[in-house]
Amino acid sequence: MLNPIVAAGPQLPAAPVDPPGGPPTWLGPAVVVLAAALVFLAIAWSAYAKALRVDRLHRQVLGSRATLEAQLVHRAQAAADLAASGLLDPASALLLSQAAHDALDAEGPIVDDGLDTDTPAQPVGEGTRSRARIESDLSRVIRTVVDAPMRAALGADPRGQEALDRLDKAAYRMVLARRFHNTHVAEARRLRAALDVRVLHLAGHAPLPRTFDIDDATDAPSESGNAQATS
Repeated sequence: MLNPIVAAGPQLPAAPVDPPGGPPTWLGPAVVVLAAALVFLAIAWSAYAKALRVDRLHRQVLGSRATLEAQLVHRAQAAADLAASGLLDPASALLLSQAAHDALDAEGPIVDDGLDTDTPAQPVGEGTRSRARIESDLSRVIRTVVDAPMRAALGADPRGQEALDRLDKAAYRMVLARRFHNTHVAEARRLRAALDVRVLHLAGHAPLPRTFDIDDATDAPSESGNAQATS
């Protein structure tokens, strides 16, 4: 009796067999995938940390800006009090009072860069002075009114010396506050200039902060032409 002939089907490749005593064949691709995942996580964590740093610097800028705003108010108020003290001649008192109240009545952010979203920007039209211009004008008026002879005259009166000391201290603290603010702005701009921050948009839609640049010297120039240091 003849055996039936069985048609041979297509031969499937044999499953790979792990060599005895060697690593399994899936270990190599798994290591590559794991290494790629670790690299991705490291890059993502680095980007996240840098984004947090950018945000922190923006908050520092806003914090120092609020401090600067307060010191500007203190200086303007000290100038207004000196103008109202009756220790100045009428013309000087009127000039100083006008400049001081212009600074006190100024509205809007001191730096109109859009970073401070809590303080809406004020429309600037023809003839409207910016905050930097207003504060610089006050500095120039203080230098003009409170010159060396006036300082000597005020120093001869206890009330005048007290008012002068208050103005000088307020002006000095304002200068320090402006320097701290501009230092924070410079740090934020330096970090945002990094390639990864720009490529990955780690700053989001936050505008680039700007410094507050004004004429803040309030002491009369000395004989050498340099401004005297505010005490």
